[in-house]
Amino acid sequence: MLGRWRTVALSLVTLVGLACLAPTASGGAPTRERIEVDESFVDTEVCEFPVMVHSVGHVIIREYDRAKGVVSLQTLNIRSVATANGKSAKVHDVGSDQIRVAPDGTLILSIRGQVPFDPGFNGVLKINLETGEVLHEPTALKDRAAALCAALAP
Repeated sequence: MLGRWRTVALSLVTLVGLACLAPTASGGAPTRERIEVDESFVDTEVCEFPVMVHSVGHVIIREYDRAKGVVSLQTLNIRSVATANGKSAKVHDVGSDQIRVAPDGTLILSIRGQVPFDPGFNGVLKINLETGEVLHEPTALKDRAAALCAALAP
């Protein structure tokens, strides 16, 4: 469900990070874009029954003009209400997705925060974007899909 937002955001951050690979001069302040989120959709994948979801919040994307260090930072704060079978439940997706260029030139993606679904965790997940290798796994894996579906079940 909210994995859709994180996936879209993550794809955008990855593209921005890859675009920043070319050596550039150290710039000043980052470019900044705030995207307001207010969307409703029906999710048919998380539970065995359709779930109506309304999500509200924002995503802030910052891009840095530099060859090393943080080249992209996206922060998000999205609250959703999932409704099915006359019941509702609240879900919160909050955190940051950061791409940085390590001293050896490797692109590292760090996903921090409270990610509700797919894979669902609290903490930090670090991935080498060039190889897909997981460099650090969060210590608190908490996929909340089963609990959400149980709360909304008929």
